[in-house]
Amino acid sequence: MPNDQMPNLEDARACLARAQRHYREFKQLSDPGGLWRITAGQDEATGEWFNRLKHNRARLVEAKPVLADSATNAISALDHVAAAIAKANGHNRLTWLHYPLGLSEEAIGNVDARTREVLGDDALRVLAEAHTRQHANIPFIKAAKEISNSGKHWALHPPVGSALAVQVVFAGGGHRIFEMPADTFAQADAHDYYRGEEPLPEGPHMTLIKLAVDGLGNGSPDSPDFILEGSFRFVQGIIDAVAGAGAEGEPAHTA
Repeated sequence: MPNDQMPNLEDARACLARAQRHYREFKQLSDPGGLWRITAGQDEATGEWFNRLKHNRARLVEAKPVLADSATNAISALDHVAAAIAKANGHNRLTWLHYPLGLSEEAIGNVDARTREVLGDDALRVLAEAHTRQHANIPFIKAAKEISNSGKHWALHPPVGSALAVQVVFAGGGHRIFEMPADTFAQADAHDYYRGEEPLPEGPHMTLIKLAVDGLGNGSPDSPDFILEGSFRFVQGIIDAVAGAGAEGEPAHTA
């Protein structure tokens, strides 16, 4: 393929790089050391010793739009891949064009006529083959698209279930895990996971808590880390496939 017909993927790569920068910011905001704080003391009224887990809800609220920005830039990177192919085929500034995320090798013919015309069957075949190779990451990129398209309809929160716990490793040996009710932090910002007549033995207290995205479609992955990291792998795989097809001289347009 002549060089002037090769898709220019600079914008797609820039969007992916921005998505990854947002993810690094999200990781800083959602670090357990910032989201959770453990305190200990003695209740003056009852004399009981307690250990308390405090939740920084404001920090969690701050993290949500950063997660959405990361997902949006990952999806935008795919749209820029489609735009680059279309431009290489002689089509400029197609505001309606989006990346055909539901593409598969068996369903190339199901792509809508306008998209098929501007991308071309050869490019669609390259993308479909890349989808097959990236099959394991498709649920993550689809979840990222949900997050990007409907940011106000999902929530970022500590998940329910047994993952909500604090582990204490005692300096003298042994450990103990304190599990908390599933809805502990649905409304409250603090919870006493231990109360007793004696203080707990010395040792580090570690939160065994992860974040989850709630409100996505049934069966969608809910771990922000899995969603974003899987999305980045998918996007990079698509970029590499298109770049590789051009480097090998495979046309990106319909003959």
